[in-house]
Amino acid sequence: MYTRKNVPEKATSKTASAKRSADSAAARSSSSAPAAELTEEEKARRAAARKRAAARRKEKERQRQKRIFMVAAGMFLTAMVVLVWAVVLMVKRNRSEVTAVDASPGASAYTAPTQGGSEPTSQSGDPSSVPPASTVIAHGVTVNGVAVGDMTVDQARSALVQGLENDLNSVAITLNSEYFNATLNRNDIGAFFDVDAALATAAVSGSGAQVKATMFYDEETLMEALTALNEKVPGHATNATMSIAYDSYTVGKTTYQKPKFVYTEGVNGMQLDTAAVASQIENALQTGTYQLSFAPNVTVSEPAVTVESLKKATTKLSSFHTLYYFTGTSSTDKETLAVREGRDANISKGVGIMNVITLKPGESFSFNKKTGDRTEKKGWAMAPAIYGKDHRPEPGGGICQVSTTMYNALLRAGVEITYHRPHTIPSDYVDLGWDATVDYGHIDFKFKNNKKNTIYLFVYITKNKDSSRKKEIHVDVYGMEEPGITYKAYADVPIEDKAVNPEIKYDKKQYEGYQEKTRNAHDGYVVTTYVDMYTNKANPQTIYSYTATYDKIEEQWIYGTKPTPTPGPTKTPKPTKTPKTTPTAESYEPGY
Repeated sequence: MYTRKNVPEKATSKTASAKRSADSAAARSSSSAPAAELTEEEKARRAAARKRAAARRKEKERQRQKRIFMVAAGMFLTAMVVLVWAVVLMVKRNRSEVTAVDASPGASAYTAPTQGGSEPTSQSGDPSSVPPASTVIAHGVTVNGVAVGDMTVDQARSALVQGLENDLNSVAITLNSEYFNATLNRNDIGAFFDVDAALATAAVSGSGAQVKATMFYDEETLMEALTALNEKVPGHATNATMSIAYDSYTVGKTTYQKPKFVYTEGVNGMQLDTAAVASQIENALQTGTYQLSFAPNVTVSEPAVTVESLKKATTKLSSFHTLYYFTGTSSTDKETLAVREGRDANISKGVGIMNVITLKPGESFSFNKKTGDRTEKKGWAMAPAIYGKDHRPEPGGGICQVSTTMYNALLRAGVEITYHRPHTIPSDYVDLGWDATVDYGHIDFKFKNNKKNTIYLFVYITKNKDSSRKKEIHVDVYGMEEPGITYKAYADVPIEDKAVNPEIKYDKKQYEGYQEKTRNAHDGYVVTTYVDMYTNKANPQTIYSYTATYDKIEEQWIYGTKPTPTPGPTKTPKPTKTPKTTPTAESYEPGY
């Protein structure tokens, strides 16, 4: 650091500065003069000086790198010393916590279990804590016949572990009855001694004391062994079962199948009384009996699955139905009759495909994927289907009534609808806003099981009770009962847009006075539908809403504009010859 405390320093600084300036000036003046020639000796001396300077720089660099390496090595060694010291401390602490070493592979013989099993109990006053390893046990003290007198606790531990091993290996508990004959060993029951408790008792006992160490079992290990034995008991309980059967019947000319659940009661069986067996084993171990044989109790076992539980899992959650004409009367025109028969064929085919739908939790369903492409080659009939602003014949026409009926039943069961679209023209078989159209490759109807259990859909057709010319499409949704949960479906008042301005098109090829209606009028509507979920008939929560828009469609007419020609004189037709008739058998019958 430079200071400015006295004048001499300033003077010295100025003098040095002046000297440097003079030297610099001299150098500049000498640089302008031609340099004197150096002798060979001078050149060699300067080259040697440069080499010595380079050698000094290299040595300094080596020394610097050496210092860096030494520092890094020192830090590494320090870290290793700390790590080794930490490991030593951990080993010492673990040694102080170890209670025993298992002499046989695969068994934990001397440590009390942390859960279940018979609990170790103290042998004397208060042996809750292990005495210091250096504590010397009194003369003549034994633990289960193993001499530990005059030993430190640490020495006694090793001797006791070896001595008790024979007792553990001698475990043989035989269960003998008409159903099975099996013997459980130390590993089957998870046998162990609480060595710490025994040592604690021995350390506070007087000379010549005989300490008794109790053998314990591990409940979880024993239950696993008894469960395996239980499988050998004949006549186990049989669970109740549920299956789906069908009632066949005919409506019109078509045979249908209505699904139904069929329940079969479970049957009681026999099983090992595991609690009683565990109690007998515990009593024997506490008295020092390690070999015993007895006939275990067998009790009546009941089915784990009952018909009642199955019925709760197949509770009807909702149902919905729609009507349609499937035939006509004597006054019905052929065109209308053909339309009805085509729709009936497609609806019946679709219902047959959808008859029973089973969805596990989280599974999804696609209507189009289930039916596949609807073509005439695959058996679908031609029938009117909504196409844009009008109807036109298509294979599978009428199938939308099946998807619509399913849509309404699922909403009322609280099932999640993942995709749907309404028609462009309102349907006459369901209220505004509640229809679900399908068009293979374009519009699908999809839903997902958002419940915690499996749901079932039964889709079937019945005859209408009020009309012999109508059928009903039914969809029932079943699943786990939802106590206190109900669903309510409702809609806003539709916003109406009346179709009052017919569209007129003119055709020059048709004569004046020609009129033809080519499209019917349909009023437009906007309506929002909702589904609310109630808990115990209160606290409504809206779980679904959808706004359906039906655009207004004006009536359409075609008028002819071609002038009507003036009729000319008509020619008198020539008389035609009466053709000869060929006699038949009927022409000879009386009255003809």
